[in-house]
Amino acid sequence: MMDGIVRPIVTPNTPRLGPLGIMSATRTDLSALKTELRLENRHARPLYMSQLFVRDDGVFLSGPFMGAPYSVMILETLVAWGAQQVIFLGWCGSISTAVSIGDIVIPTLAWSDEGTSRSYAEKPFAVPSASLSDNIRSALQSQALPFHEGAIWTTDAIYRETPDKVNHFQEKGAVAVEMELSALFTVAGFLGISIAAILVVSDDLSSLTWQPGFKDRRFLDARRNLASILSELMGLNTDLNPRREISKCADGSGTASAN
Repeated sequence: MMDGIVRPIVTPNTPRLGPLGIMSATRTDLSALKTELRLENRHARPLYMSQLFVRDDGVFLSGPFMGAPYSVMILETLVAWGAQQVIFLGWCGSISTAVSIGDIVIPTLAWSDEGTSRSYAEKPFAVPSASLSDNIRSALQSQALPFHEGAIWTTDAIYRETPDKVNHFQEKGAVAVEMELSALFTVAGFLGISIAAILVVSDDLSSLTWQPGFKDRRFLDARRNLASILSELMGLNTDLNPRREISKCADGSGTASAN
């Protein structure tokens, strides 16, 4: 595929990122991760309408952002600046009766219902890095935190999550809906880097009636736990060396299927 005319800018003043870092979709999770990763104001710089923090060892944190086009702008720029393995932290809405508010979901596949992916690949779905997902799975298991695995549905149109659409993606095996991952997984494959995701269920559409859970204690506790888990995956609180472990599959290869 031909290169785009507009590319991320790299200059002598561009920060040099280490291979591993986090994209955090929400401002509140970004703040929690900043604390967990011991990031200070000296580590910060603007990145479009978001922020980028780069720790002295190269571990990076970026966000917030919303939707496929903007998240892909962030990802493309991070990769141009040195990123090779990215863990995404975000929220999702349950469309499965088996998945409740406050639950943790590891996506194994993302159905594309957004417009960005088709500029990179003509496929209806995309998958994350198998090895990076394995690292997330192992970290959750080590802390005895329960989680779900399965396909998710990515849409640009949050106010067009209609009953017909929910039913359609339920039939395809999706357990949740969110706004970025099919594009991020597709672009990661296009660029040859690894990406995986971990989601917290913030609301429930499974009954075709919206049930918000943004103040639910289970949701708040899960987000706090995940901030701690992700800091461990960045090598802060454990002996895990993510750069060594993840580099075994740094090209993003591997397949996954919906449960």
